[in-house]
Amino acid sequence: MKATVKGSWVAAVLMAGFAAEAGAEIALKEFGDIAGTWKLESVAAGLNKPQIPENRTWEFRTDGKIITSGYNRHFKTEDRHEWSYQILNGKIITDDPGRPGKTIDYAVYKKEGNELILKGGLEGFYFFKKQ
Repeated sequence: MKATVKGSWVAAVLMAGFAAEAGAEIALKEFGDIAGTWKLESVAAGLNKPQIPENRTWEFRTDGKIITSGYNRHFKTEDRHEWSYQILNGKIITDDPGRPGKTIDYAVYKKEGNELILKGGLEGFYFFKKQ
């Protein structure tokens, strides 16, 4: 019986840890919560995975537009893109350029001072500094 109680306690502690990690996302309420110009410094498949350097600017406007610009490592050229986004269920939901009717979803994983980490999209984690 003691082993079961101890096992249950350990399971409860582990589950609480997983719940805390899953709950680390910050729910947005409006455009103003994310508005501004952010420099995308790197991306990674996970928080503790190797980061791939980036040098792009993302501007979240309060009119529901995102403008990205700078060097595009996929196309190996400078570019600029503009598309729409909305805040839905606390997340950033963007149009998917090149795929009409599809969206790309991002959750704010961390936002402190001039630091922003988005989770989701195509890369996994996006690491920004406020401009």
